[in-house]
Amino acid sequence: MPVYFQMLQLPKLIVNGPIQGDGYGTPDSTQSFLSFDLPFSNVLFGQSITLFNGFQLDRQTMLIALCLAFLVAVAFNGWFKLYINTFKGKLGERLLRRLRYELFDRVLRYPIAKVRRLKPSEISSVIKDEIEPLGQFFGDAYSAPLFLGAQALTGLTFLFLQSTLFGLITLAIVLFQAWIIPLLRRRLLVLGRMRQTNARKLAGRIGEYVQGMDDVHLHGTSNRARANIWGMLRRILVIRFELYQRKFQVKFLNNFLIQFLAFLFYLVGGYLVITGRLDLGALVASIAAYKDLPSPIKGIIDWDQQRLFNQIRYEQAIDDFANTKVIAGDLQSPVDTPPTPIKTGFSLEQITVLDAHDQPIIENFSNAVSRGEAVAIVGNADSGAEQVAEMLARLLLTGFGKITLDDRDLGTLPEIVTGQRIGYADSSTFFAGGTVKSTLAETLPFAGTTPPIIDSTSSGAHFREFEIENLNIKPETLIAEADAYDEFSNWPNEESAPQLLALMQTVGLYDDILEYGLLRKLDEDASDDVRARIMDARSRFASDKTTQKIAEAVEFFDPQKYSHQLTIGENLIFGTPVDDDFGPELLPANKLVRKILDETSLLAPLFDVGYEIAKNNIELFGDLAEDSMLLQRSGGPSPEHLLEMKQAVEDLAGKNANTADESHIVGMLGLAFDYCEAQTRFGLVDGALQQQLLAARNKLRENLQQQDDDAIAFHDPERFNSSLSVLDNILFGRIDARRIGARERVLKSIKAMIESSGVSDTVFNIGLSFDIGTGGRNLSTNQAQKLKLVRALLKRPDIVIFNRALSALDAKERLKIIHNIVSTGNEGGQRQMGIVYVPLDNSGWDDFDRVLLMEHGRIAAEGTPEKISARLESAAQ
Repeated sequence: MPVYFQMLQLPKLIVNGPIQGDGYGTPDSTQSFLSFDLPFSNVLFGQSITLFNGFQLDRQTMLIALCLAFLVAVAFNGWFKLYINTFKGKLGERLLRRLRYELFDRVLRYPIAKVRRLKPSEISSVIKDEIEPLGQFFGDAYSAPLFLGAQALTGLTFLFLQSTLFGLITLAIVLFQAWIIPLLRRRLLVLGRMRQTNARKLAGRIGEYVQGMDDVHLHGTSNRARANIWGMLRRILVIRFELYQRKFQVKFLNNFLIQFLAFLFYLVGGYLVITGRLDLGALVASIAAYKDLPSPIKGIIDWDQQRLFNQIRYEQAIDDFANTKVIAGDLQSPVDTPPTPIKTGFSLEQITVLDAHDQPIIENFSNAVSRGEAVAIVGNADSGAEQVAEMLARLLLTGFGKITLDDRDLGTLPEIVTGQRIGYADSSTFFAGGTVKSTLAETLPFAGTTPPIIDSTSSGAHFREFEIENLNIKPETLIAEADAYDEFSNWPNEESAPQLLALMQTVGLYDDILEYGLLRKLDEDASDDVRARIMDARSRFASDKTTQKIAEAVEFFDPQKYSHQLTIGENLIFGTPVDDDFGPELLPANKLVRKILDETSLLAPLFDVGYEIAKNNIELFGDLAEDSMLLQRSGGPSPEHLLEMKQAVEDLAGKNANTADESHIVGMLGLAFDYCEAQTRFGLVDGALQQQLLAARNKLRENLQQQDDDAIAFHDPERFNSSLSVLDNILFGRIDARRIGARERVLKSIKAMIESSGVSDTVFNIGLSFDIGTGGRNLSTNQAQKLKLVRALLKRPDIVIFNRALSALDAKERLKIIHNIVSTGNEGGQRQMGIVYVPLDNSGWDDFDRVLLMEHGRIAAEGTPEKISARLESAAQ
């Protein structure tokens, strides 16, 4: 504030002193610059005591000195603002991060029943978007009113020092603003609440439509969806329009009052200067102070509006979070040691569960499930069997009664205990985005640093220690580190890999993962030994007599032969393009390729091939309608491409490769390069043209090798090609597309080959990197349900629960998998893992030790599989 005061004072000194000449009676007159008196010396000692006489400067030197002092004051004032804004921004962003984290922390501790009623898009909208403006206000909450208020008070004090009248006029206008503007803003607050509520509803509705897009298309309700969203957008528009109107009305009034103050300054101040009651320098300084005064006052008014808006935003954002009873934080606290294995099992006493309408789903249920037995809970959809399984997995809270695990209340056990010692799988198929590996490994215990869990005992100290970090790091570096970080890079290891392989084979997912690995490229850091094994598998596949029939369906790559399963362009480059200039789209215009075509006299023949392809396509498909089924099924060109061909043929009438323009040459070469004789069979590639293409292939390879250019990864029988998938490296050829079932037979043969060559583990690990897509949508329903089973078994649980699992599989495959799991857990006559199974129907539980038959939320019968089967059979008769 002292510096800001000097910024207001110095213009007055400059105008009155050096410019008007006050105190400079003669050309040789000087005045003191930077003199300093003892504060309050007149009051204490009756006279002014000078501590430093300053520097005596003439009129011109004083002008320069005062202007430089003004510049220094401006720089210091700007630096203060920079410092304050930087650190209030840092404070605001850290508090915003903490608030977002705390809201997400509460979501993690919501009861499952509450989570199932939530709209994910609304929750993400609150955490991501609705509280975003709070980040800026957090920093301004105290600093803005203090800083702006002090500026306004300093400016007002300066005005009082220049003229009491100016100060009183300004104070009156400011007080009127402080009274009238909050009154006008009351409606703004109501509109702000309405806007935020409707925006959240819009986000939730859009999320619902996106998630249920299948139903929108199945039932043809897209127009209803449009109308629904349009209505919501219209409501938001009306709210925002009134909000803007009232906001700018307030701004208009505020600006008018400020300019009205200017009117009074010029009128009254001018009159006082004319009548000699006020010097010009004081008026200039007062006007300068007045010009600076509206900015902090307007800032305070805007701050108060933002305070009210953010108060509404905060209250609405946290309303649901704060009013929901969450799980105690200590139940999710990290532990340093693995949880103790389950010794006895579950005990359920007089359990009753009510639905949303207070009707019993389960009533007076009492039983026990030990670790050493396999129990099937049988019943139809409304029997309560599914709910019992959910209770044991802590997905459903009991209304009355008690469930214990090893004589401890299940609800008071830390989640790490039940999460690691109990496995659970149902028929749902949702997974977070990621790879097969991350989807499996994320169920394993987390070993990283965990931020604090927020509960009633938390304090800022929990965060302060965790937030000691370097923020002066480039965002690009931080993002690159996050992208490169792989929590599961060392998984599966030598200890877990055999278990994972066995589980994949048990549930029938092994072949799928192996195929995913075959279709992916080998990692760059793969060892030379792995590459050598793949090359060995290649040679064995090509030469093994037992695979001769399979090999007949494959045309192997040979650098000295033309491959009929490849296009002309693929035969020319005979490799995988690394540089985009050698890709299919840019190849016809590639300068090196065009140069080689000219040298080998191939340009004209390939131009003619492209021209013939265009004519043949027009002749075959030119008369068909765009929506013709024949055109769609034949694999012919698209209607747009066919139209381009017709236009090109018309333009090229009577022309050849020497007279056609460049665009048509590129177009015809593109058609020729995309032509595959084995698929299209126009008979355009004869022996002579094949020999020319082989010569061009060799010439292209020689040119790139001489230039040491790796633009193409060439097919070499003796070398591993990193640009090809593992399958293509082993196959080293192309499957004959004309042979029905050839691909399936070749894949089966190659899978057997890699098993015997010792490279299957590597291919399997590559397959684990397959991206399952958002929500697991890249997986089939069968695969997703099998993966869910593997997740439940991977952590070696003491008790595993299958709740209507594997519903997408046929009964035979499903029962086979369940039988394998039950048999595996019963090694040596001693069951190592307890199993709770809720079957889809009344079969498939012959291997179980005990069966509970449920009807209408109660146990109707209990006994051996034979006893329950007999009861069901008699009831069916």
